[in-house]
Amino acid sequence: MAQNTEDTEKTKSTGAKSSPNEKNEAKTPKESAASNETQSAPTAIEQEDVDDEDDVSIDQLGNTNIENQIVNLIATGHMFKAHVMAKKAFQKYPDNVALAQAYSLVLLKTGAVEESRTLIYRILGITPQMDESTGNMVITIDDLRGSKLLTGGNADVVANIGHIFKESWKYSRHCRDLEISRELYLASFKSENKTGTGMNAAWLSWLTGEDAQAKQLSAEVLKLLPPYGLEASFNELIDLAEAQLLLGREDDACKLYEEAMKQKDPENYICVVNARQQLYFLREAGFKVPNAALDILLPPTIVVFTGHAIDHPSFQISLFPQEIESDVRRIITEKLQSINASIGYSSASCGADIIFAEALQSINGEINIILPFAISDFVETNVRHAGPRWEKRFEKILKSAHSVSFTCEDRYLGHDMLYRFSNHVMHGSAVMRGKFLTTEPHLMAVWHSRTDAIPGGPADFIDRWSNISTLHLIDLDELGEDAGSVEKIETTLVTPQKNTLAFDPHISSSPDRLIKCMMFSDLSGYSKLQDEHVASFLDFLEKLHQAMEKIEVPIESLNTWGDAIFAVADSAIKIADYGLKYCDIVENLGKKYPEFPFPIRARISLHAGPVFVAQDPFIKKMNFYGGHINRAARLEPVTAVGQVYATQQFVSLLHGETNDERNEFNQKGLKYYERYATEYVGVISLAKSFGQQEVYHLRWR
Repeated sequence: MAQNTEDTEKTKSTGAKSSPNEKNEAKTPKESAASNETQSAPTAIEQEDVDDEDDVSIDQLGNTNIENQIVNLIATGHMFKAHVMAKKAFQKYPDNVALAQAYSLVLLKTGAVEESRTLIYRILGITPQMDESTGNMVITIDDLRGSKLLTGGNADVVANIGHIFKESWKYSRHCRDLEISRELYLASFKSENKTGTGMNAAWLSWLTGEDAQAKQLSAEVLKLLPPYGLEASFNELIDLAEAQLLLGREDDACKLYEEAMKQKDPENYICVVNARQQLYFLREAGFKVPNAALDILLPPTIVVFTGHAIDHPSFQISLFPQEIESDVRRIITEKLQSINASIGYSSASCGADIIFAEALQSINGEINIILPFAISDFVETNVRHAGPRWEKRFEKILKSAHSVSFTCEDRYLGHDMLYRFSNHVMHGSAVMRGKFLTTEPHLMAVWHSRTDAIPGGPADFIDRWSNISTLHLIDLDELGEDAGSVEKIETTLVTPQKNTLAFDPHISSSPDRLIKCMMFSDLSGYSKLQDEHVASFLDFLEKLHQAMEKIEVPIESLNTWGDAIFAVADSAIKIADYGLKYCDIVENLGKKYPEFPFPIRARISLHAGPVFVAQDPFIKKMNFYGGHINRAARLEPVTAVGQVYATQQFVSLLHGETNDERNEFNQKGLKYYERYATEYVGVISLAKSFGQQEVYHLRWR
């Protein structure tokens, strides 16, 4: 199941330049100190170790608090932080079962499924056996029933392991995982009659076809508390509501959901999200979930923001004079409160962006700042012209933001398309976060209705927003001195003069720069081939070429050398389809050549970003250049064999494009089927000391 994670950390990742108050020193990953049973396999995550400050916090917190922090980080989508803390804590306390469980759950959530299972089998004290049908190491129900942990272990520990097997099923889709999870929850419920373990056992019984047992368990859960959950906690009320749902009593269930919402902590939205996720999970599994229940369990609203900056001195007509700042702030705050906004994604230009960020923080919201290029250029082009007061506010916002990230860490060089790319990534990041929170993001825009769309500007963002029901507009034209005028404002009158960017001598000489999606791939096992294998390998390549010609994915450019492929396309969907299909074909074809010393398998990396397009002086054809080509190339060698890894920029772009597709299908009354799943891998070091990058595992759903 894709997680979002979408919750970027206050990041020093992607090689990005940090905020003015952060250091940007690269660290070298250390070798794991974990036991042989839990060391990373080829598919595992390589993460940075935490620094000394984190070591101190682990010592001071104690085992229980560390476990709680890890679980909370997972629940809120902070997978990188959770992995760092869990790995370090487990190394320090390798015999602590609760920490081992937490670490196993982190491994599972970040795509290291087999490593997670290995750790759980060790906790259970069971030696797994090879499943010939899948090639994976598994355990059976009989193995589980013989475990001392099941019969005499702590009930919470047993339930937590049940949760891990339930989550594991989302990856394996093997009924065995659900049956093992049910057995663990049943044992925990028999040991301690808790509503949560009882309802998990009930739903798992329903999922595995044990309807009578599911209803019996639901009835037992309802007997644990007085009618309608008097004096029950939020989670207990949710459990009682689910018991009523399973017994077919929708009205009673909705009353309990309403009572639960009265008791929820407004700042602890994750409890509501978990309840909604459970209902969506059940609906996907075929259970009839009433829409009324989902309408009651409202998650926090995510807002993507775009807006005009304070007038530049070179403007010939005023769009956003400083005098109307207080009016803009008031309207933004009112709109945020009216839609229950709690999470925001925005840039940080002087004017509307900073006002939005400050307004969201004033109502205890979470702001995530995404900048389009190098911070020094951003301040020079988007902040400094409004005066030192705005520059100080910019620095304060970056310091207090929940996260600060960059869609492109390179120089501006006068290319406005970087703003548009940043908007695309911002939109996709919000969509990913929305998937995790089971909601759809809104767009709030402070714009001027009499101006034309320019790349990356508010009108440009508004034009490509496909769901008008989640669009909130604040028209500066209605607040200015000439409100009511119908005359169109020429773009040239409100465009900063390029001579103001004379601080950068490279602007005029820079070639064309375009946003492209890139794929790099090579074939693992190729370097082990001997001369006697050349004929077979050429046959392999011919069959691979024939198969790829049939997939009909429009690729803009394709280069090959040896076993390597470099492909370029103008959309993330195209390059995702191409990369996943290429991986599938290689995986199947590689098994048909037993004469090779190792099966031939693909290793594929995907990235999106601004590249320079120019004619190659040698081959006299158009070619692609720039740091983002190198970034895509440096990810491929550290990609797990047989997998497709994608950068955060690419995944954000992909989610934005698929969200537009989904809205288009919905408007036509058509059913939309999700094609891709993305799982957060973590921040990994790129090859040849090329910095670090937030990476996702991309697969077919």
